[in-house]
Amino acid sequence: MRLSTSKPLSLAGKLLPGMLPLLIFVGVELVWGTTIGLVAALSLGLVQFVWFWFREHRLDKFILFDIGFLMVLGGLAILFDNALLFKLKPVFIGAALLLIIGYSAFSNVRLVMLMMQRYFKGLVAGPFESWLMQDVLRVFFWLLLAHTLLTFGAALWMPHAWWAAISGPGFYVLVGGLVLYSWLLNKKRKRNWSLEEWLPLVDEEGKVLGHAPRSLVHNGKNRWLHPVVHLQVVTREGLWLQKRPMHKTVQPGKWDTAVGGHVSKEETIETALLREAAEEIGVNSGEAVSLGRYLWRSGVENELVFVFALFYEGEIIPHPEELDGGKIWSFSELEVANGTGLLTPNFEEEYRRYGEVLRKMKER
Repeated sequence: MRLSTSKPLSLAGKLLPGMLPLLIFVGVELVWGTTIGLVAALSLGLVQFVWFWFREHRLDKFILFDIGFLMVLGGLAILFDNALLFKLKPVFIGAALLLIIGYSAFSNVRLVMLMMQRYFKGLVAGPFESWLMQDVLRVFFWLLLAHTLLTFGAALWMPHAWWAAISGPGFYVLVGGLVLYSWLLNKKRKRNWSLEEWLPLVDEEGKVLGHAPRSLVHNGKNRWLHPVVHLQVVTREGLWLQKRPMHKTVQPGKWDTAVGGHVSKEETIETALLREAAEEIGVNSGEAVSLGRYLWRSGVENELVFVFALFYEGEIIPHPEELDGGKIWSFSELEVANGTGLLTPNFEEEYRRYGEVLRKMKER
C-alpha cells in the first residue's frame, strides 16, 4: 500500500495548521535566534487564530494549544531572564516533535510515514510495517514527553550543568534506549511469530499489500483485510453444511458453509481452496466454479471472502478435529432456519447473495 493516499493527506492537511507555530519557531530560531523565532511563531499563531475565527467561525484547538504553549514559555523567559530562552530551546523542539510523533502514533494519520516517503521516493509499506512503525512511535512519544518535561524542569530549577546533561546527552541516551528496547522486543516477537501462520493482507480488490502473523490479524483491533475461501457443496438433495465445533471462537455450534479457511502466505486462492476442501471434508475441489467475492466484517476480523461452488455426489468425510460433523440441508429447510440462530450470520449473508445460483446448480 502506498502511504500517500488521499485520505491521510487530506487529514494531515487539516492538522498541519495547528503545528505550524512550533515548526516556524524551530526554523526561524535556527537562522535568526530564539527571540525572533518566538515572536514569529506567536505572530503566525495569532494570524491563524483570527483567520479560522472569521473565515470558518471556529476555534482551532491545536493552534490555541500552540499559542498558549509559546506564551507560557515566552512569559517565563521574560519573568526570569533572557538566558532562559536558550535553555528552553530543546523544549520547543521537543514539543514540535511530540506533535508530529503524537499524530502518527495515536491516530490514523501516518505523518512520519508520509515524511519518509517524501524523502525516500518509491517507499512502500504494508499495514503490518506501518503497525510496527506506529508501535515504536508510541514508545518514543512517551519517552520524549518525559525528556521534554524533565528538560523544562531543569531549565527552570536545576543548575546549568544538570540542564546541559539532560538536554544534550540525555536525548541521545533516550534514543539509544529506544533502539535497544525495539531490538529486544522485535527479537522476541520474531521468535514467537516464526511459529505462527502468516496471512496475506489485501485491499478490497484482492491486491496483496503485505503479510502479518495470524495473531495480529485476529486480535480484533487491527481489522486488516485478508482473504479467505469458501466452498458451497451442492448435492441432489440440497446444500451440505458443516457444523462448527464448540471450541471455535467465532459462532461455535452453528451450521456453516461446507468449507471455509484462510489463504496462507505465498498461497493462491485456488491452492488454498484445494487444501481447505481436502483437509476439512476430503473433497477434491478442482472443478469448483467461482461465484464472486464480498467483504465480511466480524467481531474479530475483516475478511475478503472468495466464494466457490461445487456440485458433488461423492462421499463427504468431515475431519473430526476441524468440524463437528455435517449434513445435507434442503433449500426449504434453509429458508425456515434462516434468522433462527441455527446458521452462522456469514452463511446467511452468503446464501442471500448466491442462493438462487446454488438452486440452479442443484436443478441441472
